Amino acid sequence: MKPKSLIIIISAAMFLGGCASSDRTEPITAALSGGDFAGAASLADEACATFGRDKMLCRLRGIALLGEGDSEKAEEAFLEALTYSNGIVEQTDIDISYYLAVAQYKNDDLEAAHSTADAILAIRPDDDGAYYLRGKIGLEMGRKDEALSDFDRTVALAPNDYDRYVGIYEELHARGYDSEAASYLEKAMTGGSRLSDYNKGVLEYYLGSYTDARNDLENAKKGGSSENLILYLGRTYEALGDAGYAMSLYEEYIRSDSSAGHVYEQLAKCRMAGGDYEGALEAIEAGLSLGGKGAERELMFDRVVACENLYDFSSAKKYMEEYVALYPDDEVARRENVFLSSR
Repeated sequence: MKPKSLIIIISAAMFLGGCASSDRTEPITAALSGGDFAGAASLADEACATFGRDKMLCRLRGIALLGEGDSEKAEEAFLEALTYSNGIVEQTDIDISYYLAVAQYKNDDLEAAHSTADAILAIRPDDDGAYYLRGKIGLEMGRKDEALSDFDRTVALAPNDYDRYVGIYEELHARGYDSEAASYLEKAMTGGSRLSDYNKGVLEYYLGSYTDARNDLENAKKGGSSENLILYLGRTYEALGDAGYAMSLYEEYIRSDSSAGHVYEQLAKCRMAGGDYEGALEAIEAGLSLGGKGAERELMFDRVVACENLYDFSSAKKYMEEYVALYPDDEVARRENVFLSSR
């Protein structure tokens, strides 16, 4: 299964590219912002029927379909959106092309995805995000050296984007290129005084320097908490063998921010690791019911896992069917669904 992080490459671009507010687009963008991809797709279809098809509506429809996991229809929507261009390349066209490359990637059309990234870079040769995107695609194609060259280019263009270093690390580490992966974290660590306590702590976490990571993340926490900070700090305590304190951090944070979906997810995983599947299911259900943004997919899958470990196969089967219906591109889930169907 391809890394889930690929779609995140361009998430910041969702509302770029001339997305002027209007009666046609406002309800769709609101649904997308809330993570309601099915609702956004339905609203986009209604808007197309009411106002006629155009570039912006097809673009938003494609984003919604991509979020739903229907990458084939999403690719069709993005290609249609590009047909409404007037021959002058605008920011919106670049934005649509980013999404198109992701849809092509998820459809296993790697050559097309790579070509789309090439086209973006032909127009914007200093686009660090496009190099990052092409590097991820190239890595999936087995073009390691080309991918490393693209990754080197993206960090040269955006040397202070520490999330980018972490993203590169995760891509390389997932494929067993651990020495190359670590080299990017080490390169990021040379930022010296430019590194905040938070960024330094995150990099140390990935480098396995958990005590240093804990100390720096605790210092960062003195200036205020955030969902990501709590996640990394909690995972650091888990790595140091103090799962109890990690769970207390997660529980404390969600009392102040009930929409922190990934914190619910990590709390559930932590409880499952300790064999508390009922407690994990409680956290999962709470996260889903309170609308934890950005983690619905993970929470839904973890709910299946928790039910399986509780030997509640009828519920696991029901929840898996719901999950597969929403995310048909998940190969692991499809295989698991076949197993549950035989229970």
